[in-house]
Amino acid sequence: MNRPHFSFLPLILTAFFLCLVTESAAPQEVGLVTVDVKDVAKGYRANSLRLKPVMNDKGELIGTIDDFMFGRDDGVFVILAVGDFVGLGGHLVAVPFKSLKFDDSNGSIVLPGASQAALRKLPVFFFNR
Repeated sequence: MNRPHFSFLPLILTAFFLCLVTESAAPQEVGLVTVDVKDVAKGYRANSLRLKPVMNDKGELIGTIDDFMFGRDDGVFVILAVGDFVGLGGHLVAVPFKSLKFDDSNGSIVLPGASQAALRKLPVFFFNR
């Protein structure tokens, strides 16, 4: 008796690969953290801080806030424009956001212990674009 030759191997392999594809395409759960939105709302909007002057603790103007950078792993940095105009005797530097002190009563932003001379010694910051 001559039976047709039928192999189950291609069918089994196809089913196996479909299982793999289905497994890797399954949605992942994202861990959400509940925050106190009232507390968050007491913070500072980045847009409202741009171009604000930054003083030192002696009341001297040391720069203006140009932008913010969010570190890939951790940390928020303020990009300060130090000097007259960036490119014309002035340049950008990065300082940790947590180094700034905010005086809400008079709206000032202070970088304690800083001076223009000290900030000019920091590495020049360039945006990666």
